[in-house]
Amino acid sequence: MSRELQHREVLQFVHVTDTHLLNRAAATLHGLNTKKTLEAVLSHSRVHCPDIDFLLFTGDISQTGNAASYTLFASVIQRYDLPVYCVPGNHDAPALLRRIIPTCPDDTINVIQLDKFSLILLSSWVQDKHHGLISRRCLQQLERHLSNSQDRFNIIAVHHPPVSINSKWLDEIGLQNKAEFLQTIHNYHQHALLLFGHIHQEVDQQLEKLRLLATPSTCYQYQANCEYARRVYQPPAYRFVRLTATGNVETKVCYVGQV
Repeated sequence: MSRELQHREVLQFVHVTDTHLLNRAAATLHGLNTKKTLEAVLSHSRVHCPDIDFLLFTGDISQTGNAASYTLFASVIQRYDLPVYCVPGNHDAPALLRRIIPTCPDDTINVIQLDKFSLILLSSWVQDKHHGLISRRCLQQLERHLSNSQDRFNIIAVHHPPVSINSKWLDEIGLQNKAEFLQTIHNYHQHALLLFGHIHQEVDQQLEKLRLLATPSTCYQYQANCEYARRVYQPPAYRFVRLTATGNVETKVCYVGQV
């Protein structure tokens, strides 16, 4: 499935991830009101990154997978006159999420064509599991797209990390077929950017022509390089990304003050 957005030689967007919305506006998770932290992040991004083309969410939009949490999500994003794209995370209910964001992928990739760029949305969701897996069908579709788009800058979005981040507990619940996924991308030689969530911390890696970026959560963060889960105080965050059709990537993580 593809959709034309607009023609661009330069593309700018904000990456948001792991919002973990609950079923009520006043509810809290680990002492944080996740609706308010999301609102603070988006408000901050509109002031400091006013000229973006879209918002990209990489999963765990909901903590509960309940319809009420997606109603909250809709109430927040409808305030912004921007296209919103997303992929599902392990806490999400993809069918409910697609009611809000119809382009959210299922067991098929969704490609948003942006002239010199392609935004490729991939699901790594596995029912009742915290780890991720990209289906054989989606890998085949991804390979076909990459083989036919070597003149484009491909932006790939998925929830689970396809690389080790040196935290044992998170690596165990990452993408289970990461090697096959990365090999599919490396079979082609165009520049590509891969964005993911799940880990509630910042990652910036370069693998040949593939740049990999993870962004901290809009709510709580995890300590890096830990054997076991350990939350650490850092403010809510998002990532600004600016791309050129020639392969240049400029990016920064923006932390929002305590809310």
